[in-house]
Amino acid sequence: MMRPILLLLACKACSSFTSVSRLTVNRPLHYVGSQQQHSIPTNNSFNNKQSSTSTSHSHSALKASTDQEEAVSFDKELSQRLESNNLQQVISYLQSHASSTKSLTSNQLKSIFEAIEVATVQSDENTVNKRSIEDATISSAVEFRALDKVRAEMSQLYQLLREEGKLRVFGAIGRLPPSSLRLPPPSGPIYPTTGSKIITPKLLETVTSMEMMSLTPQPTNFLLYGGAILASLEAVVSLMYGINFNFLVVTTLLLALADQILVSGAVFETALRIVRPEMTTRITKHEAGHFLCAYLLGCPVEGVVLSTWAALQDGRFAGRAGSAVSAGTSYYDIDLSEQIAGLKPLTRDSIDRYSIIVMGGIAAEAMEYGRADGGAGDEEALVRFLRSLNPRSTNAVSAWTPELIRNQARWGATQAVLLMKEYKPCYDALVDALERGGDLGQCIVAIEEAAEKNGLGWLRHSSGTIFEEGEFGKWVPYSDGDAITELNGSIAEPSAPITSVGTNGVPTLGEDPITEAEEFLKMYKENLTQKLETIDKRLNELDNQTSISD
Repeated sequence: MMRPILLLLACKACSSFTSVSRLTVNRPLHYVGSQQQHSIPTNNSFNNKQSSTSTSHSHSALKASTDQEEAVSFDKELSQRLESNNLQQVISYLQSHASSTKSLTSNQLKSIFEAIEVATVQSDENTVNKRSIEDATISSAVEFRALDKVRAEMSQLYQLLREEGKLRVFGAIGRLPPSSLRLPPPSGPIYPTTGSKIITPKLLETVTSMEMMSLTPQPTNFLLYGGAILASLEAVVSLMYGINFNFLVVTTLLLALADQILVSGAVFETALRIVRPEMTTRITKHEAGHFLCAYLLGCPVEGVVLSTWAALQDGRFAGRAGSAVSAGTSYYDIDLSEQIAGLKPLTRDSIDRYSIIVMGGIAAEAMEYGRADGGAGDEEALVRFLRSLNPRSTNAVSAWTPELIRNQARWGATQAVLLMKEYKPCYDALVDALERGGDLGQCIVAIEEAAEKNGLGWLRHSSGTIFEEGEFGKWVPYSDGDAITELNGSIAEPSAPITSVGTNGVPTLGEDPITEAEEFLKMYKENLTQKLETIDKRLNELDNQTSISD
């Protein structure tokens, strides 16, 4: 490893500084008066003070010059390693220059994340950790190369920057605090809500102050209306120019099919954005929700695309015709990857992270627009993922029944809403960066600058606690005087005991059984069924009374 020549320059400068500081110290002359003894400084004393001042200034100037030279050398050598896009070399260099790593500038951070983007694009595709996860069987999930070398290095680089205090909100949720905070570890992962993980629809509305329908993606029927309008236009063209109507319809269908096969529907998407200009902003805010949730949960983000054209040019998003996504956020959870591959037991903590990230886009749309139009694919992805876990569910989970899957979706949406409310300045800064066409580095720097400006960091307490009380559950908001969550390691959370788990990524915490949740949901379902039966019975009685009176 090359080292800067600054040490040699510093040594030469120090020897010259020693020769200058060798000055003779003369004692002042004294005379005795009637009341006081006075000291009359000689010219040598004045010269001595002036020399000391000059020496001090010289030393400060020398130190500033040396620091500047070291900074220039560090920047030059770091740039050389970043140009190679070899993340392991970057990690080794930063580890060997810890003091300089703590002083990384915004431009240097952007360059590091630019290298991450380039390296991950050139790496093998990761399907397990993409939001557009395919409905793969467990056998195919095991065959998937989850332990991607480049992405493992990316995770290590993110973690290094976090520990050095450069990423203050990366892993701020559900993870152990960074060592730079010097805080004792909490007894369990701290999410926006603590306590029970059973979220009934009524409780979700209470906690989030949003209606359940707002967090349920609604079909817009835009394609249906658009198709009807297009058919009407073709009919008019057919009548005006004498062109066979069936020919126009078949031609339109063939063009649409070619668009889908050749460029994954990019032409149609472009036309749709022209007709609906607000669609671009909505997609941006949706993806920003996924991005921020992944980042705060300590899952390294490697890229984001906001259009099919961009996805076609990016290998991380199935950048080939016929299979590219229209928009997406690519992140990596090394713990989930190892667990899916069967190298470690699957934990509830990993499932929870995935659930929050998947529901993050829906939560963002609902917060910004009052309802979520997009996100049906996100819900379906979560359902497919949880169902695929059933054959090998051990330790952390039992079989994922439909009731449990719906509850997990509600829980993830609730956490995502509260998370983005807590870190709203970071979300707004991220949206602004994405709208300006910012790359990965610019987006992360925007998040971190907003966090620093607003005093945001590692989450030290939840927003409140959920208790399994009453028919729908009980929500108790957090207040400064409450001992609800763990603030300094001495107060235990009211949840199942959770132990620390060693990982290759951001330090995480262990698992939480869901057996009790399943039993509660069954009881909740039975109570609702009984209520519906009572309502039906009462309605039948009213109908009978009406019939008799008639």
